[in-house]
Amino acid sequence: MIKLFPREESFLPQFARAAEIILEAAKALDQLAADFTDVELKVARIKHLEHEGDQVAHQTFGLLSRTWITPIDREDIHALVKALDDVLDYLDAAAARLVLYRIPAPTPALKLATAILVQSAEAILRASGLLGDLKNSAAILEICVEINRLENEADSLNRISIGKLFETEKDPIVLMKWKEIYEVLEAATDCCEDVANVFEQIVLKSS
Repeated sequence: MIKLFPREESFLPQFARAAEIILEAAKALDQLAADFTDVELKVARIKHLEHEGDQVAHQTFGLLSRTWITPIDREDIHALVKALDDVLDYLDAAAARLVLYRIPAPTPALKLATAILVQSAEAILRASGLLGDLKNSAAILEICVEINRLENEADSLNRISIGKLFETEKDPIVLMKWKEIYEVLEAATDCCEDVANVFEQIVLKSS
């Protein structure tokens, strides 16, 4: 059986844990959008997950610095760790703005955006679980296509949502707040696509 990680498999649990934390944070944000109560407490939970993700990233970079022969290109490991961490950063940033801007209630667009992020996070976790075995290459690439599709869906939602804001919102301050929140959410899906691009690069280099 041909392995993508023939010499050193310690990176795989790190990637998987980072993906698990992303999914936890995405679900927490989605649940907040669905049940907009105890907002500060729920946002604090997402912040805690972001800190946990930072720790995983630091541990992985530490492992990379101590590993003489890496299973894949060092730059790909670095890019994957950074991309995973960026997803968490934007999830945390979106959640924090709900408190910072004293948002009184969610919008339908917020709920749609967080649902897309959950789907993207689930796909990232599936791909990370398949990474490491060359026989899974086709499945990983299919997941990458799915993540790219979700990013396109999020991009379209963002354009429509902001367009509707300018048509219906009369308060310029409220408009600016929601526009920024929507853009941060869309940036999170962009980062999910960045993760998919690194997965694809790893698979194609190893084929």
